[in-house]
Amino acid sequence: MSQPLDDDGTPSEDVIREARRPIIIDRHRRLIEEMESSLADSWVSGETDHPRLKAMLADLDLDSEQARVRRTFAALADARYRDSVLRAALVEELCLLREHAKIEIAALQLHAIGVYRTVRKALIGGQGEAPALSELRELPVQRLVPLTRGEAPTGVFGNPNLVDTILCTPAFAERCLATFRRLIRPEIADAHWDDAQGPPPLPRNLEEPLLALPEGELKAARLMLIRERIRSRFYRQVFLEFLSKDELDPHEVESHPTVLNWLLGIEATAHLYPFMQGQTAEQKAFRLGQLTQKIVQLHEVSARVTLAANQGGYAERFAGKNLRDRLAILAADRYPALALTRELTLAALLCSFSKLVRWVQDRIESKDFLIPPDPRR
Repeated sequence: MSQPLDDDGTPSEDVIREARRPIIIDRHRRLIEEMESSLADSWVSGETDHPRLKAMLADLDLDSEQARVRRTFAALADARYRDSVLRAALVEELCLLREHAKIEIAALQLHAIGVYRTVRKALIGGQGEAPALSELRELPVQRLVPLTRGEAPTGVFGNPNLVDTILCTPAFAERCLATFRRLIRPEIADAHWDDAQGPPPLPRNLEEPLLALPEGELKAARLMLIRERIRSRFYRQVFLEFLSKDELDPHEVESHPTVLNWLLGIEATAHLYPFMQGQTAEQKAFRLGQLTQKIVQLHEVSARVTLAANQGGYAERFAGKNLRDRLAILAADRYPALALTRELTLAALLCSFSKLVRWVQDRIESKDFLIPPDPRR
């Protein structure tokens, strides 16, 4: 016998369930919110010496509790939570569990801790640092889509899909962008490329044409070429030498979870990096700002080419061509650069440092690594 339907074709049981849902949530909301508010950072981080609490947290590793956490993440994938933050959505799901599964409040509290711990662990991988519980609570559920599907966020440096793998709290994102702005616009820094060791010599094929210029123009042209030589040498030292498979210390990769973390490491210990050694503090700040912008630009350029290759016409035209030639095709067609949005910038900064290293090394191995010209200011 067929199930009775409403006028719109929805089964009556579903209509009744949806109608009762807000009533059930309101019935338990106060108790659940009080319980959730009592959680502490140490409970979620596990940094506690309390023996009973440590034993309870150990239970979260049991298969049964892990399965319950996965079911909650699956529930959070519902479209109704698209615009919710984690705390609000979790409270509603806990209310429903309290009603339908008759779970004791202490067990629900432990389950809430398990959910937050799972998200915290994923965020440590994405941010490179542990978020506070207050930040976890305000995390948009939409950011957790890969987790709600039981997937690990994946993405490749230089690929448009890297934007979709950003996993960080809004507060952390703001701190990252503030750090980015500070690095690219340092308060005290040189305004141009320079070298404390003195200007590099120009090769004859560059020096001789300058001799035909008037003296005033000759000095300006020569200075421009010298600065370009310093710039080229710096990027060669960074990408072709320091990050090469033969030179890069594996510990360097292991020590820096994200690209931004690596850049901050350079800032803190510039004297340890060959491409910074011997330079003045002002030149170090200038070089770090240029490197920060260049990494974002490298990601944008590669993502732009990848995006174009996936659109009609360019896949065939790109076949057998290197990056320089592909960019020339796009330039001739006036194909626009990708907008340097917050999301694109964050994707480059919060990309795993190991992924950047792998991308650079793969490009070098295939002889297709290119440092694009600096954007026009």
